[in-house]
Amino acid sequence: MPVVHVVGNGTALHYQESGAPDNPTIVFAHPLIWSGDSFGELLTGLTDKFHVVTVDIHGHGLSGYREAMTLEEMTEDFYHLLQSLHVPKVSWFGYSIGGMIGMRLALAHPDILDSLVLVATTAGPDPSTIKAATFHLWKMFRDGHRKDIVDSAMKFFFADRTYRERPELVAKCRGEFVGIKDAHGMFAAALAAFNRLDIGSKIGGIKASTLVIAAREDPAATPALADFIAAQIPNARLEIIEGASHLVGIEKPLEITTLVREFLGASSRIN
Repeated sequence: MPVVHVVGNGTALHYQESGAPDNPTIVFAHPLIWSGDSFGELLTGLTDKFHVVTVDIHGHGLSGYREAMTLEEMTEDFYHLLQSLHVPKVSWFGYSIGGMIGMRLALAHPDILDSLVLVATTAGPDPSTIKAATFHLWKMFRDGHRKDIVDSAMKFFFADRTYRERPELVAKCRGEFVGIKDAHGMFAAALAAFNRLDIGSKIGGIKASTLVIAAREDPAATPALADFIAAQIPNARLEIIEGASHLVGIEKPLEITTLVREFLGASSRIN
């Protein structure tokens, strides 16, 4: 398995590649808890036109982590990984925390990005009411009480329609959530997102072509927050997907694949 060790701190970052290497590169950075493997249907829809690089966020999969990390430090780690791939500019597909990293990457290292896709993500901190509730749940998650919180978590991740029409999908993800062996690394990454700085006043400086995608029923990365991001970034495009929540990439993979292919076809080298 390919792993890059970050110069300076030694953190191991794991990634996987699919699609032809001579195609334009799109880097997929997954949300907390759910690895890139959970988004197979979405990613498979891109490999015919793209060289797809799926990275493991710190503390997930085979990637290492540090006990005290900031999103800015994680961003620099991924910049090092992108440099090690020796590819031209990439499209960064950032999902939730992956989108938080993507916006910071676009600001700090605009030279590396051809375009930016932001899914179910935010530019500012969580409201204090949400932070108080979620921090307690994250500690329970870290300490092994995943069965105790899984049903509450699934309500956060999936839309009502998904519960009604695709109970097998909810059950599958429920099993994956409960089956996580060690959540300490995930908790470290979650803390970085939990304590993130507000960059809402800065994202107007992003130069990369940007597509912002939100799910109608997402309680965290709401359509209103996505609209704010799209309004700040020059010429950004906003799309709202109906009948989905925070795991829109699993609930609606075909819709997202279509949006991404159309967006990159118009803004990059894709024919």
